[in-house]
Amino acid sequence: MTTPRGLLPLLAGAALLALSGCGDDKAAAPPQAKSNAAAYSGVDVCSLADDAQLKAALGEGLGDKARKDTDALKACAVDASSGNFYLFLTVVKPSMAATDQVGYDKAAVEGEKEIDASTFSFFDDGQAYVETADGDLVLRASLIYYVDGGKITDGPGVVGRLHTLLGQMTQKV
Repeated sequence: MTTPRGLLPLLAGAALLALSGCGDDKAAAPPQAKSNAAAYSGVDVCSLADDAQLKAALGEGLGDKARKDTDALKACAVDASSGNFYLFLTVVKPSMAATDQVGYDKAAVEGEKEIDASTFSFFDDGQAYVETADGDLVLRASLIYYVDGGKITDGPGVVGRLHTLLGQMTQKV
């Protein structure tokens, strides 16, 4: 039996839709996007990670820890016990979609490395950071050396520690 030429693509498309479950009442619903914009106003960035997590990210003991909130962002600065560098942790509720903001920030940095679709990293001698979109918010964990405090000698290792810290922080916001 032969089929008219225009009918074959139509039948193939119908078979594909039937196999994929389209039109079936039992088809899986798309996952819900995380909505955390309301959490922004009350977030204390210093409480998004415990001392053990911060110590692991620093690679040494903790020094002073202080909130550094401004009108534009919620932040926390955590000095390393050596006094040579510090962590700077931020949470921002951007005016655009969080993934768009991360994309914009990523495009503005030469030498960035994509970790996944919503996360990127950067490092040089004096700083390293990882930025991610999490629901409606953008989180960034940075390790920054003070002037004459030294330099980053294991960029990928520092980025890995910062990425782990961000993963822990996103669980609490």
